[in-house]
Amino acid sequence: MKRSCVAGAVLTSVLAGSAMAADLPAKAPAYAAPFSWTGFYVGAHVGWGWGKNEWSDRCALQDDLTCTHPIAGPAGSYNLNGFLGGGQVGFNWQSGWAVFGVEADASWSDIKGSGPCDVLQQCSSKIDALGTITGRFGRAIEHALFYVKGGGAWLHEKHTIENPNIGPSSNAQWDSTGDTKWGWTVGAGVEYAFAPNWSGKVEYDFLDFGKDTQAFVRSCHACTSVGDNLNLRQTVHAIKLGINYRFGGPVAARY
Repeated sequence: MKRSCVAGAVLTSVLAGSAMAADLPAKAPAYAAPFSWTGFYVGAHVGWGWGKNEWSDRCALQDDLTCTHPIAGPAGSYNLNGFLGGGQVGFNWQSGWAVFGVEADASWSDIKGSGPCDVLQQCSSKIDALGTITGRFGRAIEHALFYVKGGGAWLHEKHTIENPNIGPSSNAQWDSTGDTKWGWTVGAGVEYAFAPNWSGKVEYDFLDFGKDTQAFVRSCHACTSVGDNLNLRQTVHAIKLGINYRFGGPVAARY
């Protein structure tokens, strides 16, 4: 009889505990914040640049030193290519799927080439730095951002003219000083957030610097300081692979 009473009491307690547990609210799942591109970021990039230099409005051959009778029209062209690498800084603001941003980047470069640029003469050119200041607009799909960009561009370059047909006693080499040019750029790319605060990107940019005049000053043995002016039409293309670290703003809870 006593054993029956004890067993009944235990069974009653177990059933009561189960009923109370069933009445308790279920534990709420952990909140996963939606991913956002909003915030400041800094990063680095490497890539390859290429372009074309088109020279025009050269001097007549018989008047090559003083250039008092310029000849309108093409004088020569050649391609340039080489490595580039540098960094970028920017800010994004996301509203729904749309992402708005601003970005500035700068690259050290070794983009160079050579070819004809005047009668019997050869030019060589080197771009040692370039950069852009742009606005960006993109569409976010989960952790991927597809974007376009546009704005201002700049580069620093040097050009040299050589005339190998004059002879060693008066070997002519005309050097221009370093020149910084401004132009415009458009581009497009895709960026992917592969970890909290970190993202990688691939981007293409087209840079156009229009047409301007390059003033050359002769530097040679036993000759006077005379010069020449040539007009240059210049464009540059660039492919960049980059990585960004993003500050602030919500980040995805899981990847």
